[in-house]
Order: sequence, then C-alpha cells, then structure tokens
Amino acid sequence: MSSDSNKQDSAGSAAGTEARAGATAPSWGAARDALAGFHNLVALLRNQGVPQQTLVDLLPELRSSTNLLRAAFGSSREPDRTAGEVAAAGLGQIDQLDSLLDSIAAGAEPREDLSSRLASLADDLEALADLLALLERAASPVPTEVSLDLVASEAGRVSGSARGKELAVRFDRASAECTVRTDPFLLGPLLSLVAARTRAAGLESLVVRTRSVPGPHFVVEGAREADAALPSLSMRVLPWLAPSEGVVGRVAEALGARLDLSEERCTITLAAAD
Repeated sequence: MSSDSNKQDSAGSAAGTEARAGATAPSWGAARDALAGFHNLVALLRNQGVPQQTLVDLLPELRSSTNLLRAAFGSSREPDRTAGEVAAAGLGQIDQLDSLLDSIAAGAEPREDLSSRLASLADDLEALADLLALLERAASPVPTEVSLDLVASEAGRVSGSARGKELAVRFDRASAECTVRTDPFLLGPLLSLVAARTRAAGLESLVVRTRSVPGPHFVVEGAREADAALPSLSMRVLPWLAPSEGVVGRVAEALGARLDLSEERCTITLAAAD
C-alpha cells in the first residue's frame, strides 16, 4: 500500500475513533448495558440446569432494565419524525419484553420458546438503539478523506454494538482507487444496512462492488457465477426492521449521497474528494 494510502487509512481510523465516541449518546451506552442482561438471561433459559427460582430472582433487576430502556427510547420520540418511528418501534418491543418477563415468572411455557423470543426481542432492540445512535451522529457528520475500499472492509464494525449477524459477501474492488470526503462512521453503517436490506429481499449470496465511474459509488447486488472467484468479505449486519428504510434515507441525506434501491440491486453514490 502506498504512503498516501497509509496516511488516508490513518486519517480514516482517527476519524473513526472520534466518530465512534460521538455516535453513541450516554443513554445508549446504558441501554446496551441493560440489553446485555437480557442476552445473559437467554443463556440461562437455555441451560436446563438453572433452577426456575434463579430466573425469578433476576426478574426485579430486569424489570428495572426495561424501565431504563423505555426512558431511553421514549426520549427520542420527538421532534424528529424518523427517530420517532424508530423509538415507537422500540417502545412496542419493550412492551413485548415486559409480557415475556411475566411468562418467565409464571414458568408455564417451554424455556426453549421463551429463550428464542427473548433473543429476538433483544436483538431487535439493540438494532433499534443502533439506528437511533446513527441518527444522532447524522445530525453532525465528521468528514474525512477515505477510500471506498476501506469503508467496505470496515463496514459493520462501526456501529455502537458488537452484535449482529456475520454475513459473508464477495468483494469486487474498483480498478482505480475511489476516494471520497465523508464520515466513514456513517457511510460504513449505511453500506451495512443496504446489505441487510438486499439480504432481506431474499438474495442468498451478495457481492459488494466499489466503482469510480461515472462517480464513486457502491453497488450491492446478488452475486453471479462469475463472482465466485472474488475474495470474501465479512460484514456484520443488523436485522432489517420496518424503520430501517427511513434511517437509510436520512443518513444518505446527511452524507449528500444518492441512493438507488431495488430488491435486486442497490447503489450508494457519493461525490469524489476534491
């Protein structure tokens, strides 16, 4: 890699560190700590050796956690419409979480069913928290010069949580380096969300392409037979939820990016660095 590229990567990493700190409000750090308790409860439910009374003894602390989550999501309902939609979805999931804790207390349902439902709710809530943190970051982007190849390589690692599904995609690099001036800690999650959207449309195998003509852009589409020889890239993607579409549009707007979204092919076009 050239010295210029090294400087560019360093700049991207420095901006990324700053962006990671700015992308997550303190409330979301506390919310993720609360969600970690529910992920731990999933593991306990799956362990048949854990007595029912042990689960019951944990419920008061977990109910306090749902109150914390409700306050965090409730504070994001107004005045922003997109954030309000995400927050409303989160509040609905929290109501389901309360009902599930009641079911655990009753001890009448199979633990396997309870653990599956709880894992899904916790994953969705974590994804919704990440969407809200991303919207907070989109209000004040921090641009730096970065290559699309670097953004693609780091996509999915720049969100506030370390959870999500690892998705292996083929990676088709542009023949010429594509450099843009943007906030990589917004563009990376945007690319990851677009990949999640394309995957949710039913495409089993995806390819991410970086291109410089007619301008710097990403293409996310179903992989073809000719793409089999391309290197594999691991991306961490969050569940694609109903409010995700609005968040994608808002983040793209903050970046000055143009989106072209269809079920089989999505593009993210940006302005080239000066």
